[in-house]
Amino acid sequence: MKLLAQLMDYTEALLDFIYPTHINCITCNGYLGGEGKYGLCSPCLKKITFITDNSCRKCSKPLSTMEDLDICGDCRDTQYAFDRVIAVVEYEGIIQKLVFRLKYQDATYLARHMALMMTDVLKKEEIAADVILAVPLYPQKEKQRGYNQAHLLAKYISKNMGIDYKKHQLVRIKNTEVMHNLSRRQRRQNVSKAFHIRDGNFLVDKTILLVDDIFTSGATAEACSKVVIEAGARSVVVVTFARGI
Repeated sequence: MKLLAQLMDYTEALLDFIYPTHINCITCNGYLGGEGKYGLCSPCLKKITFITDNSCRKCSKPLSTMEDLDICGDCRDTQYAFDRVIAVVEYEGIIQKLVFRLKYQDATYLARHMALMMTDVLKKEEIAADVILAVPLYPQKEKQRGYNQAHLLAKYISKNMGIDYKKHQLVRIKNTEVMHNLSRRQRRQNVSKAFHIRDGNFLVDKTILLVDDIFTSGATAEACSKVVIEAGARSVVVVTFARGI
């Protein structure tokens, strides 16, 4: 365990050397001059739409000015296994590009910045959890990609918040289809029985923080949360970097 911690520290130091966090903007590559926040220059930061308090208290979807309640129509009509979703930014513009680079262009260093943003929101919301889990990839897909972006986010959030992260306990046992062209119903069917808990003893009566990069329809978060609750967890809070609208 000590050797693993030392290896992680070495990896962090190497990443800081290769990708310094306070020199260039992670989106436009402009010089930060020590003034950037989350690795972003001021102009790029202004282009990002952060999820505000005027959002659904259940799924974090921004509410329209016409909605009087603090919960969106979808959540009023749906029972979810998770307690709530906390998302940081809307999935648009430069955020879409950042997520794409993280997932498909090996820009794994971006996870540190995204996780810091997620951590700050979790602390602001005073979220307390016993265990962190990450939405898993199917093993073959993870092998092809070389990493799981949700794992990277979970690893940094765990380090930032001091919450235990169980990497290999939530697994994907079904090779699901890509979901961006599927309907809401098809998405739920696609991830049905796709996840499994290897050993649920550590979950019993615990509050679980489930980490992913994007929340859209909620099908994946719901499928994961169901197996976590069935394994004995008391509750699940989902945290994602971006919220698809």
